[in-house]
Amino acid sequence: MASIQAIEQSSIKPSAHWNTTRYIYRKRRSKRQFCSGFMAVDYCKSQYMQRMVGRLESVRQGRRDLLAGHMRQGVQTYGFACISADYCLAPQANVTEIFEDVKACIDFIRNDLASHFEKDTLDVSRLAVSGSSAGGFLALLTGLYVTPKPQVIIPIYPITDPLGLFFTQPQPAPNRRYAASKEEMAAFLDPKATSVASCGKVPDDPRSHMYVYMLRAANLAELWGVPDEQSAQPYRISRNIHRYRLPPTYLLHGDADTAVGVEQSDEVAGTMLGCGMPVEYERPHGKDHFLDNSPDYQSEAMYSFMMRYL
Repeated sequence: MASIQAIEQSSIKPSAHWNTTRYIYRKRRSKRQFCSGFMAVDYCKSQYMQRMVGRLESVRQGRRDLLAGHMRQGVQTYGFACISADYCLAPQANVTEIFEDVKACIDFIRNDLASHFEKDTLDVSRLAVSGSSAGGFLALLTGLYVTPKPQVIIPIYPITDPLGLFFTQPQPAPNRRYAASKEEMAAFLDPKATSVASCGKVPDDPRSHMYVYMLRAANLAELWGVPDEQSAQPYRISRNIHRYRLPPTYLLHGDADTAVGVEQSDEVAGTMLGCGMPVEYERPHGKDHFLDNSPDYQSEAMYSFMMRYL
């Protein structure tokens, strides 16, 4: 594992208030592939040291510039620096390897990032980690297993159990999404194919149909490389909370989610409450996946919770 101090301007277009720069945080080579991980850093120039918010997205598809508008706006509104990271995608990388990318990114933030900024610009000792869907799952993994733990985590409609009923029983294609066949997805299902660290939007990039394929095939655990109870055990979040604990957590999950069953978050919230850990659970009625993606979405409660601990 190596932190690489290569810096270039990102393709992400910043607002007038942001300085957006792209960093390589890790290069890793396996016997099959070579993959670079990148992260984009948004920050609003301020007289105060800015605390860090790491944002993670999907494990099978997605990319760092698909950052929710409310998170971009939060850079200015709440005065934090936001890191949005790419990492190698499944199934060419298994979930253990993907989490290694996440840990490398956090290590870069804590140990190298501040050196690229003027003194007293960033307070890298204070870290929140957020993510949506599979990115929310990775945020929960950081809360369980990264040392020291983040100050707070914000999982948004997260996957929490690859062997939960929602992911082991075939699901219909949500929201009239295209249901690709196994043959159409064959190039992306090959674990020996070249590993990638980003994916285009639906429907422009064929890989963007992988999630719906997975729901219909009910093979999430297989794609993550943890197909049985023993291998999946560390990645079944609620079953590990009592032993490893979680930092203060704000969960957001609509009860009409057709892409990640809301019971996935119910289990985590219930376990945390039972263990006496700080947790707030926003469960809006009738809301589906991507509930926070509209341009006008705001959540004062979520950011108030985050800043309370950050």
